[in-house]
Amino acid sequence: MESKAKPLNDEIKRAFYPWVESKGFQKQKSNDPHFVEFRRVSSGGEDVFQIQWDKYWRPCFVVNFSKERTEDPRWLKGGRLQRKRGGPMSCWFSLSKPLLHKLVSLRWSYDPQEVVQELQQAFGELEKWWENGEIGEHLYFIHLHA
Repeated sequence: MESKAKPLNDEIKRAFYPWVESKGFQKQKSNDPHFVEFRRVSSGGEDVFQIQWDKYWRPCFVVNFSKERTEDPRWLKGGRLQRKRGGPMSCWFSLSKPLLHKLVSLRWSYDPQEVVQELQQAFGELEKWWENGEIGEHLYFIHLHA
């Protein structure tokens, strides 16, 4: 049986991977298909993010990110890029629409292309955080909200 996440995963590979690679990121090798890591060298260290898929392969994912500094290799600071702030999985990017969006659009789910476009738009906030520490509305830091 095919995973419900496959169409979304395929679209991310088709559209998102080349898009972030054009920004200087390189996909890393992984032994766990639930985690896909990308890295790029930047001023003062490395920008790192990881797409984390739901462990049961439901069509949802979150982007874990960090900034690794070369002057102090132990220093690692980061958080999550999500559809909205918060800890529950309902905050993750997914094909499932929030209830209000379902009622307004009369559609139960997003197309994979819509989710990838949403991810690309939110990724701009992550670029700003790496650049100057600006925290956008789609960035979640557990230590700020716990």
